[in-house]
Amino acid sequence: MSLTLTHVVDNLVRVQYGQATVLEYHYCPKVPREETPKPYIHPLATPGGDLFTLDRPHDHAWHRGLYFGWAWVNGVNLWGGASYVRGRGYVLRDDHGEMVHLHWDVLERGSDAVRMVERLVWRDHDGHEMAQERRALTVYTPESDNQLLLTLESEIEPSGEAGQLEFSSPMIEGRPDPSGYSGLTLRMPRCMTGGEVLDATGAQGDAVMGSRARWALYRALQDGTCNPCAVAMFDHPSNPRHPTHWFVRSVPFAVLSPALVWDERFALPVGQRLRLVYGVWLYSGETGAQEARAAFETWLTRCSG
Repeated sequence: MSLTLTHVVDNLVRVQYGQATVLEYHYCPKVPREETPKPYIHPLATPGGDLFTLDRPHDHAWHRGLYFGWAWVNGVNLWGGASYVRGRGYVLRDDHGEMVHLHWDVLERGSDAVRMVERLVWRDHDGHEMAQERRALTVYTPESDNQLLLTLESEIEPSGEAGQLEFSSPMIEGRPDPSGYSGLTLRMPRCMTGGEVLDATGAQGDAVMGSRARWALYRALQDGTCNPCAVAMFDHPSNPRHPTHWFVRSVPFAVLSPALVWDERFALPVGQRLRLVYGVWLYSGETGAQEARAAFETWLTRCSG
């Protein structure tokens, strides 16, 4: 059995394995500007049907399943919701930018994977261009119905009048608790709240928040079946600041994110590019550090092959 790809023009790309939808990539979202319009993946599921994303939850409507969102870029909110302001806390301001799909470079189904490559432009709250982005998504043909592996790549270059890009996070901007979130983020279903987390260094639970590791694994239970499930995110060795810090929560909601700008701003000068490569591995069943380590090594081989 192989993966299939369906393109609904000006809307989404759907990837299926047999009759099962494993993901939909929405590239033209129509949401209020305060939610920062940006492409996202939802649903994201194993071929067997275990779901790993939650879209537009009422508590944080700008959380969009699996997505790239940047909390602070040159003072522009490319995340959504209120912005953290030093000395004032979260303030809802007219500072929301957007990530706009321009065109597809690649939409293809190969013998062992589906690959998509798109071009985007980042615009600030006044519509001025900030950056150009080349984004790629590779979905590998599953080895079984209980797992799925994918690679996400983002290559960002400053453009327009913005000049050098400065990336920051709420914690850098003064939020006192661990809150260095920004970048690729997975918001999980409510059934996965209260799960267990561990990383490649052996850290577990609260110790993973802010830790630096090649990968992090989140384990929980699915609704309906009540079966165990897990999701791991992988940081490629070529990424700046590898191994990455991790932003992770199990309560009051489940979220997992490699945190490029955990506690230090990242400057991207004009004429240079920021390239980020991450892996995501979904698994239905009991799993742990040994399996996550093996999946990480498999992913490195596949995304470099």
